Amino acid sequence: MNDTFSKNLRKLRLEKQMTQEQVADKLGVSAQSVSRWETGATFPDIMLLPEIAKLYSVLVDDLYKEHAEGYENYAHRLLAVYETTWKHEDFLAVAQEFERMEKADTMTPNDYRSYALLHDYMASHCTKRALSLYDKAMELSKESDTELYHRCKRQKITLRIQRGDGAACIRELKQDITASPRNAEEYVSLVSAYFWMKEYEACYEEVKKAIDKFPQEALLYGWAGDVCRELKKYDEAFSYWNRHLELDSKWLDSRYSMGFCYEEIGDYAKAYETWTTLSEILFQRGGVIEAEWSKEMAQKCKEKMGE
Repeated sequence: MNDTFSKNLRKLRLEKQMTQEQVADKLGVSAQSVSRWETGATFPDIMLLPEIAKLYSVLVDDLYKEHAEGYENYAHRLLAVYETTWKHEDFLAVAQEFERMEKADTMTPNDYRSYALLHDYMASHCTKRALSLYDKAMELSKESDTELYHRCKRQKITLRIQRGDGAACIRELKQDITASPRNAEEYVSLVSAYFWMKEYEACYEEVKKAIDKFPQEALLYGWAGDVCRELKKYDEAFSYWNRHLELDSKWLDSRYSMGFCYEEIGDYAKAYETWTTLSEILFQRGGVIEAEWSKEMAQKCKEKMGE
């Protein structure tokens, strides 16, 4: 019989301030069985080990370790595992345990703090992973698919800005423009960076200069419309969005922007028309779920028209 195992059973039970009778009741065994486990006379059924470990807020492996330490609860032990592995499946295990506790209304303030910390860790880990994946996508597409390369670049910029790295992004993008002054995509990236940093006046000035330089670059007009909406220059916004669609109808971003903007200014008839058209386009392209969402938006506008 493993002496460490039996000692840990007793130690962990006492840390939980439980009697042998209480443990026996939780596990559905006799108090005599618990006593015999703790003295090393017998070994519990192997199928009971996960239940014993969970009762003592540890993992099964912890039961065999020298100087095993108990945790406040099982979720905290699982969180310790995630802090070591950073694996998605370990995150899910912790989240599921906290969700179970929350439904059972057994969460303490410290449990909520730890639950928040779990998502904080996951967000940080996912952000780092996303940045590395964008880098890989950019590396593979730089020569073969420049459109995809620049889409990834802008998405990476947006993520970096969310992390507070906006100033560095602007510096880098201006350097890229200096290195490739004839590449319209670099100007689109700079405009998008100013937009996501919510520096709308700077974005507005940059996009107007970029349009003068590249009057056939469709994406610039989409961003111009979006920043005009933020500046409440609504007539300009719709003019830019319509020009975007004239130059490249495959991009639907401006249609979404127009739908939201019409609602914002209270023109529900035009919003209804925009969402309906968008729904039809999405359906034709095979985006059934997206089409249904746009259809619901149209219906909401129709209801407001009748109020």
